Amino acid sequence: MNKLSKIIISSIAAVGIVGASVGAYIAAGYTKERTFGETETYAVETKGAPLRVAIISDLQLPDTRDKNTHQYQSFESTLTMLKNKGMDALIIGGDFTDCGTENAWATFKEIYDRVMADSTKPIPMYILGNHDYWLPDFVKCFEIPMPAKMQDRFTKYAGEPVYSHKVINGYHFICWSSSDGSYDKSYTNKEAVRAELDRAVAEDPEKPVFVITHINPYETAYGSDEWGNEDIYDVLKAYPQAVSISGHSHFSLIDERSIWQREFTALTTQSLDYIELESGKYNGSVPMDAYGNTIADKLPGCLYMTIEEGRVTLERLEANTGNALKAPWVLEAPFNKPAKYTEDRAKTNKAPVLDSDLTVKVSDITDVNDNAQKMISFAAGSDDDFVHSYKLQFLNENKELLEFEEIDYDNNVILYDSNGEKTSKNGKPKMISEVLYFSDYILGLANMSETAELRLPNNLPDNAEYVVITAMDSWGAESNSVTCRLGE
Repeated sequence: MNKLSKIIISSIAAVGIVGASVGAYIAAGYTKERTFGETETYAVETKGAPLRVAIISDLQLPDTRDKNTHQYQSFESTLTMLKNKGMDALIIGGDFTDCGTENAWATFKEIYDRVMADSTKPIPMYILGNHDYWLPDFVKCFEIPMPAKMQDRFTKYAGEPVYSHKVINGYHFICWSSSDGSYDKSYTNKEAVRAELDRAVAEDPEKPVFVITHINPYETAYGSDEWGNEDIYDVLKAYPQAVSISGHSHFSLIDERSIWQREFTALTTQSLDYIELESGKYNGSVPMDAYGNTIADKLPGCLYMTIEEGRVTLERLEANTGNALKAPWVLEAPFNKPAKYTEDRAKTNKAPVLDSDLTVKVSDITDVNDNAQKMISFAAGSDDDFVHSYKLQFLNENKELLEFEEIDYDNNVILYDSNGEKTSKNGKPKMISEVLYFSDYILGLANMSETAELRLPNNLPDNAEYVVITAMDSWGAESNSVTCRLGE
């Protein structure tokens, strides 16, 4: 279930069907009182090598036992890769399931038990994600997702408590699940978490302390401005040695903004399912190509963390294969003074470049739904890292900027209410003068095409004679803009 489906779920709730998120809200009072138990301490014999911690998140196994689903195969191949690579501990940062049915959880356990049957089991560090609190609508599953019941189901199949604090070879890991399936106010036990952090810091204030949550602390790593939680940030901001590990957003590990340092360190995990990015681009937050094919599930990602005295190395990996996505992130002492991966990185960033002699081609294509579309193609821009997105503006014969109604990728006019929020009815269209697109970087940097192929909106004004193309990198730096005659 795409995260945006929460909108659909809300609509279902409005007509009286008990849906996935409904139970999380109406049953908030039915949550058992849970807290952290005794801290568990482990000594792992590494024979002088670093401690190895695999990190995955957002498996989103569907309500089926079918072994042919993308999610089944992604989790199976990733777990196999990590077993072969070797792991002393395994972090799963929530959203084991798409909706937390018995079928989905049984699929998780079947894959895990089979893949790991002949291996030493890694120390588990698991938390619930919002999807693990949800269920399909009542008429499909005949049960209501009371938070306490979904927590019990998590413990039954994952074998872990809702909240845990583990110390492995002297390093503290705090597993902080949300209390229900909502987003904004689901991290309610802040004082209990502060107490766990205080205990870890008192033991050694110079060591990193790893805090695992499903949702990102607000306005930290890439995606947290849209999918973050203020309560998590409020706790961690007082602990500079904290290293926040979170999933939920599905944002790409290729983007350097996926690690952040200021008051503490925060990083995101991507997903074993699909990549989702920020809203506002024409080809969608779950990006599609010009033909309407999804490209968001082609490159699942995960992290492989090694911990040694004075250094934490985070390898960014293609989840299914174990191939490197990019160079590792390296955290170094002093951990209580994070200063390497700050927003200052944007100051040394170089803007992308477009060929000043750029020409474009406009082609007639047919999308996956057999609808006629037009595609513009041109030589892709270059960058010291990668081109993240493109901006297209259209001009008339006098090279005056044109405006037209904003539409979605299915050519429907987008309506906005009086507060500027998208609405399905009784709204007004918005006039726009530019169209933004994600590039194909989420396929992997080695797989980016030398030619950008972008679908044109079908409501471009008839008098559009020129297009102005600008490339942008992940830090928002813009290239030189090149004006091309359409059709050349």
